[in-house]
Amino acid sequence: MIRKSLKVLRPLWPFGYKRVLVLEDDTMMQKLVVKLLKSLHVRVDVFGNGRDVVRKITVDGECYDALLLDLMMPHDGGLTVLRDLREHHTWSLRRVILMTASGSGITDPWSSQVFAVVHKPFEGSALMTTVQACLRQPVSLAAA
Repeated sequence: MIRKSLKVLRPLWPFGYKRVLVLEDDTMMQKLVVKLLKSLHVRVDVFGNGRDVVRKITVDGECYDALLLDLMMPHDGGLTVLRDLREHHTWSLRRVILMTASGSGITDPWSSQVFAVVHKPFEGSALMTTVQACLRQPVSLAAA
């Protein structure tokens, strides 16, 4: 039992749980992404609109190891968050993974500023590989 627990905690040691923010307005997609992220043993905060994310980061001062943002939403979505991060928390952009069904015309201006762009529909394994790579990047690279 202890050995199994150590295997689960080993990737997190000595820093504790990694924190992942998910901005997605579709509840089915929220559930899918959270289910996929469970295998990484991360703490997940789910938001349905960008204003709440901006408030959580800017006002409450919360920091995340990865931010999965639905780029296009009917109201204040990923673009709202990206603009706020660019203005107030530039270093956080290197922790952003955009999840989008939008074409390259929307993603291209951001692709060099964010960690990655994952196009919907995506394979669960592709999203997980991208999130793992983002979580493993050194803080110095994300802050650069």
